[in-house]
Amino acid sequence: MFGLFGKKKYSPTVTPEDKDWIEQNICWFIEVFGLDNLKVQPIILPTVENFPYNDLNDTNQFQKLFERLCRYCDVNPNEIVVKFFDDFKSKQWTTWIPHGEFCDAAGIYNQVYTTDEKRFNIQLAKSNLNHPQLLVSVISHELAHVKLLGGNYMNSKDPDMEPLTDLASIFFGFGIFVANSSQIKDIYWITRTGYLPQQMISYANALICYITGYDSKIYIAELNGNTKDLFKQDYEFLSNTNNTLLTKDKLTEIERTYKISDQIIKGFEIRNLDGVIAACKELIRDNPQNNAAMNSYGYALLQQKNYHEAIEQFTRAIDINPYLDIPYSNRGYCKLQLGELEDAFTDIHSALEMNSENSYTIRNMGAYYLRTNEFEKALEHFEQAQKMDPQTELINFYLGITHSKIENTETSTGYLEKSALLNEHNDSTIK
Repeated sequence: MFGLFGKKKYSPTVTPEDKDWIEQNICWFIEVFGLDNLKVQPIILPTVENFPYNDLNDTNQFQKLFERLCRYCDVNPNEIVVKFFDDFKSKQWTTWIPHGEFCDAAGIYNQVYTTDEKRFNIQLAKSNLNHPQLLVSVISHELAHVKLLGGNYMNSKDPDMEPLTDLASIFFGFGIFVANSSQIKDIYWITRTGYLPQQMISYANALICYITGYDSKIYIAELNGNTKDLFKQDYEFLSNTNNTLLTKDKLTEIERTYKISDQIIKGFEIRNLDGVIAACKELIRDNPQNNAAMNSYGYALLQQKNYHEAIEQFTRAIDINPYLDIPYSNRGYCKLQLGELEDAFTDIHSALEMNSENSYTIRNMGAYYLRTNEFEKALEHFEQAQKMDPQTELINFYLGITHSKIENTETSTGYLEKSALLNEHNDSTIK
């Protein structure tokens, strides 16, 4: 009557810009990690059944919790060092390092004091052991770092790294923990400046609930006052308007992209490089801005020693996203094979400045020094790359060649025999 009971208007709690950012990046996560896992586990509930631990200061209980969280994120716990600090300012570290497989008797955390570093490190305040939901939120954030940075999906200098990592934590099922810990005050909880605000956490949780068909009442029952009302508003907006980029058709399209990307991964594993190139072309036809497909396309060409065409693809990937180190490293490696030494050094050095912990880039710098007959520097870089990741492609070949150059014949023979035994694919012109 007289417009007093007009149709209700629904609106999200986020700005249009933030809404678009969340949806675009959820699309990207589905392209990279797939939709099936998200549907199977859209939310991890903070229940006794999921987390049957009553004293996380006990190293065995903490180990079991950490192992469980790694399983949720599909991360190998034995690649991670967990470091606890007693005091935030002085950083008095206690390091617990897992030894052996967790299923073995030796698979416990031993308390040691060391400066040795493994591939990934997670730093936690001891006080967080007394706040289980906060602890899970912090660990899930750090495990998301391992997935995104360790998997070379993004670079640590990307300006969106921390908010994207928060969003990834929600994507991997930890949305309740992220929401419930967003306002916890603790002297050891690093400020959330630059991370996701409550409204964006709420919308991301509501979006996951909406696209997976998960029961929103379960979300609401587990949320505390931080985002409960925000979540209700966002879910109501999505379920009544369907106003989102992630429509059923879009999800089908993204899942197709994921499956083609999986073909690329498997193609590299079985060395079906022509199949990799065909799949990359298909992705680029679908999305001319797909720099990841361009990099994979270039890498397949590189392994075929088609360096000129590979450089074209790496350059296209760099033009789209200049913050990723891998295309620079790969392009530099190609230029090195073509004898363009100055340009090769510039690219590889740029990649190292972006990410000094990529074993392939360190290997590539070693290859540069091998090409310029600076054998000691070459050996230093190859040994560093091997220590960082013994699975780095061609590392045994390059170590063997370098040792032969400095007349360490026996050592050289050992590495070259190992390279042959592993059937390392030789994509190099350097001899």
